[in-house]
Amino acid sequence: MPPVSDPGLSGPAETVTLTIPGQPRYIGIARMFVGGLAARLDLGYETMDDLQLALESVLRKAELGEHVTVEAHLEDDGVSILVGPFAHDPLAGERHPERLELERLLSTLVAGSESTMRDDGCWLRLDVRIPAGSGSA
Repeated sequence: MPPVSDPGLSGPAETVTLTIPGQPRYIGIARMFVGGLAARLDLGYETMDDLQLALESVLRKAELGEHVTVEAHLEDDGVSILVGPFAHDPLAGERHPERLELERLLSTLVAGSESTMRDDGCWLRLDVRIPAGSGSA
């Protein structure tokens, strides 16, 4: 993916990436990663908390592989977090109550969520808008 504009810098920024072992005990590291990113962008506590909860919920409900990667892409008016790869789409398939619960939760926490397929498996994108008046807008 090409560099995107970083509102906090005068030039293009690169994607920020974190790869962790695909074990539940490492999910806290992904939360800290998102917290640091939100603080850097001055997103505010509620937006940061919503994004952390959305990411943690995905990681706790999806079937994790050996490693999980979290990619943060900065845009002019928001942040897109891609997380994966997953063996199965956490938002697709049969309509189990757990999947419906995840979809409902994500719809209240982030501006958008979408599954996408890559060569290495399914990835989930979480979009968050940067509120007007934040320090990075």
